[in-house]
Amino acid sequence: MNRSRDGVPPDGERDDLSTRGEELRNMFNRARAFTEELLRENERLRFRVAGLTREMEQAAGKGPAAASDGVAQLSARVRALEEERDDLLGRFRKVEAMNRDVAARHQEIEAQNNHLANLYVASYQLHATLNFGEVLDTVKEILINLIGAEAFAILWVDERNGHLKREAIQGMGSSVPEKIRPERGPLQRAAAGEPFYADPLPDPLSVDLRNPIACVPLKIGTRVIGVIAIYRLLQQKERFQPLDFELFTLLAGHAATALFSSKLYERSEKKLSELQGFLDLLTAPSP
Repeated sequence: MNRSRDGVPPDGERDDLSTRGEELRNMFNRARAFTEELLRENERLRFRVAGLTREMEQAAGKGPAAASDGVAQLSARVRALEEERDDLLGRFRKVEAMNRDVAARHQEIEAQNNHLANLYVASYQLHATLNFGEVLDTVKEILINLIGAEAFAILWVDERNGHLKREAIQGMGSSVPEKIRPERGPLQRAAAGEPFYADPLPDPLSVDLRNPIACVPLKIGTRVIGVIAIYRLLQQKERFQPLDFELFTLLAGHAATALFSSKLYERSEKKLSELQGFLDLLTAPSP
C-alpha cells in the first residue's frame, strides 16, 4: 500500500477505497432487492402449483376421458412451473453466493479503513509534541494498544561505544539492565539496522533478554539511533499480523524522527537555560 511521507495514505488512495465501498454497498442493495423479488416469485409459483394440483383432483372426478386430457394438460403445466421454480431457485442460490462475496469484500474494506485510521492516529500522535517523555509514552501506547505487546524495551544507541541504553521498559520489571552490549543475536542485528521478527513465536513464559521476539531499528536515513525490543505479546495474540508490520515500519521511521527531534529539543532547551544563566551572571551589575 502506498503511503505519503508522513505515514498517511495519499488522498487518491483514500478516495479509491471510499468509491469501492460505495460500489459494494450499491451492489449489495441491488442483490438484496433481487433476492426479495425472487422470493416473491417463488411464493407465487408455489400457489400456482397448489392451484393446479386442485384442478387435477377436480378433473379426475369428471370421467376417464376428460380426466385423462385434463391431467395431461395440468401435468405439463406443473412440469413447466416446476422447471421455472428450479430456475428461480438456482438464480436465488447464485444471488446468495454473491451476497456472501459482497459481505466479505465489505468487511475487507472496513478493515482497510480501520487500518488507515490507526496509521493516521499513530503518525499524528508521534509528531504532536516535542517533549521526549511524552513521545516515549506515545510509542509505548502504540506498542501496547495497536501491536499488542505486553513486555518490551525502548533502547537508545550510545554512539561512543555502541551500547544500548535503556530509555523505557514495559512488563519487564527491573530485569533489563541500564546498558546492554549487543554482541550477537537480534539486538546486534537491529543495532546494525536489520529488523528481526520471530516466526513462530517462542514460549511466552520464557523471556530471554538477549533474544527478543521482535527487534525494530529506529533509523533516520541509514543511521540507527535506537532499538525497540519486544519480548512478549498479550496472551490473546498468537502471532504478528500484517497490520503489525505496517506499524513497525511507521515506528522505524516516524518514531525515530520524533524521539530524536524531541531529545535534541530537550538538550537545546537545557543548554539555552544554562547559557542564559551564564549571561545573566556576566551582565549582572556589580555590588
